[in-house]
Amino acid sequence: MKFFFAICIFLWMTTISPAAEQTTALYDGVVITEDVTWRGSILVRGSVVVAPQATLRIDPGTIVRFASTTAQLLPNLVVQGRIYAAGTSEKPIVLTSDSSRPVRGSWGGIVLLSTEKHNLLERCRIEYAETGIDLRFSTVNLKSVTIVQAQTALLSHDGAVQMTSGKVSDSETGIEIFNSEFDGRDMMVASCQRGLVLNKSAIVFASLKVTNIQQTGLEADDCRIKITGGEFSGNMLGARINGGEGQIVMSRFLRNKQAALHLNGSRIKILRCLFAENSLDALRVEDGRALILNNAFGSNVRYNLYNAGSEIVSARQNWWGLTDKPSILQKIYDAASDKNTGIVNVFPWLGEKPQLMP
Repeated sequence: MKFFFAICIFLWMTTISPAAEQTTALYDGVVITEDVTWRGSILVRGSVVVAPQATLRIDPGTIVRFASTTAQLLPNLVVQGRIYAAGTSEKPIVLTSDSSRPVRGSWGGIVLLSTEKHNLLERCRIEYAETGIDLRFSTVNLKSVTIVQAQTALLSHDGAVQMTSGKVSDSETGIEIFNSEFDGRDMMVASCQRGLVLNKSAIVFASLKVTNIQQTGLEADDCRIKITGGEFSGNMLGARINGGEGQIVMSRFLRNKQAALHLNGSRIKILRCLFAENSLDALRVEDGRALILNNAFGSNVRYNLYNAGSEIVSARQNWWGLTDKPSILQKIYDAASDKNTGIVNVFPWLGEKPQLMP
């Protein structure tokens, strides 16, 4: 008899344990004023605000769903204190919509307001947000964070962002930065309407891949920018840099449908880059402020270099795919093609393709 009861208790416990594991904690219009840890399944209705003195921790494997309370107000997570969300490769953290048919903008996103504490998101997936991460005068460290199906995946105003091994995809705008500092390494921005939109910011990218952007892969206005080991491939327009200064080193511009790189009023050094198989012009410049040195050009459909301005462009010591002067000049648009256009200085050119990558 005792054995029979023991078996019954065992079966009862194994029957209810899965339901217990699926219990969802509800947060409805809450202001968190003390440190709290989220784990398991969390449902947020309306908004949750982390007060300046509090820390929100999110454990590995946690799923946070956001549900609207009205048709007009999107639920969101507002952090004035600190967020520490550290998932693992086996147990990532997911922040998503509670809708059965989510679309871009189904919930508001994570908003960081005037918090310069050690905010960390690691091994997190953010999906279907209006703005995945929205920084205002805040700092955040993003490690292996994926943001998909957002209207704007990442937005920063007067913020400081470190992003490592991140991916942004399938969004209207990938990353939009204003008056901020951004340090990105081993990143990918893919399959968005607009890729990276950078304004009056200090930008460092190492191993950045921007691919299949329907409009412009990277658009920078008045930025201090450094790109090392980048790839801009399969975009409508690879990259356009207006004003500002910096350098692009050891990067590839491949199979873009319009200009691979467009420079306008930019004091930019282009060093050891590859421009190949672009459907129109590889490099388009509006003036002579850029330095183009030790790059390789090949198999671009129209021009390797198009001087659209009236100033002299310095493009000496580059590999143009061939070594005879007529073939090289045939792929250069300058004063020889239009007397109102400035000269492009290409001589002396390299006699062989340079080593582009270390």
